[in-house]
Amino acid sequence: MTEPTESRASVPAASRGGGGLATAGLWLCRGLLALLFANAALNLAAGLGTAADPARVFNGLVHGAYADLLGNLASPAAAFAAVRTWPPAALILFGAAWALLTAVVLWLRPGAAAGLLLAGFLLLLTLRSTGADLWSDLAAAKPLWLVLGVVLYGVAILVTVVRWRLLLAVQGIVVPLWALARLTLIGVFFNLAIPGAVSGDLVKMGYITARAGERKAEAVLTILVDRIIGMLGMFIVATVSILCALPLLIGLDARYRPLQLAAATVALGSCGGVVGVLLVEFRAVLVRQPGIAWLVALGARVIPATLGALLVRLTTALELYRHNRLTILKAVLLAVGVHGLLATALCALGKALGERALGLHHYVITTAVANAVASIPLTPGGVGTRDKVTAGFLSAFQADPASKAGSIPVLLSLVIVFWALVGAVVFVRTARRPPA
Repeated sequence: MTEPTESRASVPAASRGGGGLATAGLWLCRGLLALLFANAALNLAAGLGTAADPARVFNGLVHGAYADLLGNLASPAAAFAAVRTWPPAALILFGAAWALLTAVVLWLRPGAAAGLLLAGFLLLLTLRSTGADLWSDLAAAKPLWLVLGVVLYGVAILVTVVRWRLLLAVQGIVVPLWALARLTLIGVFFNLAIPGAVSGDLVKMGYITARAGERKAEAVLTILVDRIIGMLGMFIVATVSILCALPLLIGLDARYRPLQLAAATVALGSCGGVVGVLLVEFRAVLVRQPGIAWLVALGARVIPATLGALLVRLTTALELYRHNRLTILKAVLLAVGVHGLLATALCALGKALGERALGLHHYVITTAVANAVASIPLTPGGVGTRDKVTAGFLSAFQADPASKAGSIPVLLSLVIVFWALVGAVVFVRTARRPPA
């Protein structure tokens, strides 16, 4: 009996050794990246020279020659000599950018770090490709339009809270509106803090199940249904706006073929959403068909009893929505309203930055397609992917001045970050309260 015992003990030891090598290799890569970024920061500081103000620092970060910054060996003495002459605001901006980048590389998991780095790269690419001077644009922004854009985005979040409350009421779950608003803001924060399309939804599921009593499965279902209805509303807005702007889209030259393909894909996706709704509507007829009925019976025999009971509860809960079509119609209309508000918010931000050529319909189609692309879980909250697609559409629609096509989407990302920070404050205060 000693030999099997020794062989079993040797396997974990070997695996621990392999795990230690993998961890050491990961930290070696992280350290090399941190050194590479530190070298680039020193090169940038030396290149900006003495008495660099925040605007020069920001433009250096965005429009710098990255190949030279990363590839050339830095001179720490020249960098420190230049930095000593900078004003405090420039030092804070420069130090915060370097510290944030280093922290992402050193302390986050590789997947999360990759998502954040991709988001940052796409933001920089958006600004560089359009020649945008975001710092100057923000300094010259019209305050009233800027505040309106921030408020409209907040109103869109509030409308999603009302929509979720409608869906909960169908399941007999009553939660105060302010409590749902807190959970939604927390979800906004985690959507941005954690890469993935449903990270905020998972956090909301964890919170709402603690308040749903015996109807935990039904409460989780409302979040899934709310997500589906939100996507359906986006597809409706996208389809209508694409059809209305079809001559404009067809008339774009060959440079904008990817944008035309994205618009066509979103329009076709709306057809898939309609098919999904019809499948739910006619579920009772479908399950009586011989082949489908056989699959359902097979599943009932194979899956565990506990999972089967859960599926029955979810099916029953879903059936309630079929008998509350008016509520579903209200929820869909609210979803359409959310995407209309998001487009109006983007339009207000464009006006704040002085864009003169585009109308609301341009922003509607841009927002619908960009949000559809941003739902692909590549970056936290779709930041970066949304900006790149938005900038492409605004450029294709000939924004005036042309550089505003890069500043407008990045300003929207700053608005999203603002509301995510509000969600972070709510999360901290909620976490310190005793459970409800």
